[in-house]
Amino acid sequence: MEKLLAIASLGQRAYGRWLFQRLLSGIIVVAGLTIVVAVMVSAMLVGGFYAAYFALLHYGTAPQVAMVIIGISAILTTVTLVILTLMCLHHLRRMPRTLLKQSPLTSRAMDTLNAFTDGLMAE
Repeated sequence: MEKLLAIASLGQRAYGRWLFQRLLSGIIVVAGLTIVVAVMVSAMLVGGFYAAYFALLHYGTAPQVAMVIIGISAILTTVTLVILTLMCLHHLRRMPRTLLKQSPLTSRAMDTLNAFTDGLMAE
């Protein structure tokens, strides 16, 4: 009887650690990818805006007008990336709630085990 309770307790602890490890690894992956993507996107955006500015100048646009066009494009791109980042952070916040939902097989097994231990302790 005590062995069964010890095994059930050990199983719950292992499941909790697995959830924590999965959440922690998800956070680490998101942080690492965020840094790498930020560096790559920044380099591509700077190069792209630089090329677009000189393309506008090459085709006869006044320097001030070209700067305004590139500035507006940079602001819109920044706003879009901020919104995308906030959506990803919102998804990350929802992740623990999603992981805590047990599969039907696991919840049935836990319900059966809980009913068995309740009946065992009642006698």
